[in-house]
Amino acid sequence: MVEMPRRSVTRFFIPMIDVLTLLFSLYLLMPIVSSVQGESEQDRIAREERLRQLENEIQLKSEGGESLTAKLREEIEQLRREKIAALKSRLRMRVLEIDPKDGSLFYRDPERIEIDSSAKANRLIASDAEEHGVAPHDLYYLILYPRERFNVYPTADQRETYDTWFKRVALDYDIPGKKK
Repeated sequence: MVEMPRRSVTRFFIPMIDVLTLLFSLYLLMPIVSSVQGESEQDRIAREERLRQLENEIQLKSEGGESLTAKLREEIEQLRREKIAALKSRLRMRVLEIDPKDGSLFYRDPERIEIDSSAKANRLIASDAEEHGVAPHDLYYLILYPRERFNVYPTADQRETYDTWFKRVALDYDIPGKKK
């Protein structure tokens, strides 16, 4: 007599599908991560390798019951500071605001300057890139929503327009009351 198998094949495939989905999403995110412009690829790899070595030494010493030396801690902190400094030197940020009366986009330099077309947005991106000596993909624009909670601006169409104007640069919105 033929018996049904005792274990289902899906018990094996469902966790495997989860892992494959995770790996595929990491594969899709790989192009977003790029190297720091102010340093060479070899410098970055060497710094990260040294950081890994120090962390391994810390782990070995802590497993062996030995206390961590101040020199190793200081060297790890120095490498972390260098990594943060490299990021800060590469990234340039500009804050844009949305007018609560009509949803128009503007920035202050120091007077109020309206951005009402794609051409003006492109000129702003080009001038910021030239001023800071960076590529447009190293610029970061933060758009502040009006501070009144129940303001109707910007409309969905306006936000879509702003997204298309600034598609060449990193763009984010600061919405009051919304947690990230």
